[in-house]
Amino acid sequence: MGGSSSSRNSTSTKNTSSQNAISGDNLGVALSGIEGSTINATVTDHGSVGKSFDFAGDALDESYEFAKGAMSESLNLVDQNTENSMKFASGALDKFSSSNSENLQMIAGLAGNQAAQNTKNLDKLTELAKFKQDNGQSALNKQQLILMAIIVLVLGFVLFKAVNQ
Repeated sequence: MGGSSSSRNSTSTKNTSSQNAISGDNLGVALSGIEGSTINATVTDHGSVGKSFDFAGDALDESYEFAKGAMSESLNLVDQNTENSMKFASGALDKFSSSNSENLQMIAGLAGNQAAQNTKNLDKLTELAKFKQDNGQSALNKQQLILMAIIVLVLGFVLFKAVNQ
């Protein structure tokens, strides 16, 4: 009986250590854990972020130019409206001033005419009052005095002519 026995035992261990380091803006894709892999993929925005900044800058520039033009036109419109309003007001004041001046001159003329007429009326009333007071004797005496003066003048003229001949 005797037998023989043999045994064999083999253990193998393979340790793989991988290191994955990403540098930069961390926008790429890195594959790790694949033995013998050389895949390196990069993701890009194809310049869209840069173009969007350019677009935003252009939009700001255009909006600034638009606002500047709108403000300038608005100020010009305000200036024109102010100037036209001043011209209108000046013309209206000139028109009303000349109209008022003419009215005042007319009223002054009417007042002067009325004062003269009032003086004449008062003189007539005074004569009428005197006539009424002495039953016309003052007027009759005045007329007689004027008639006597005329007679004296005529007689003086006739006498002068008679003496000179």
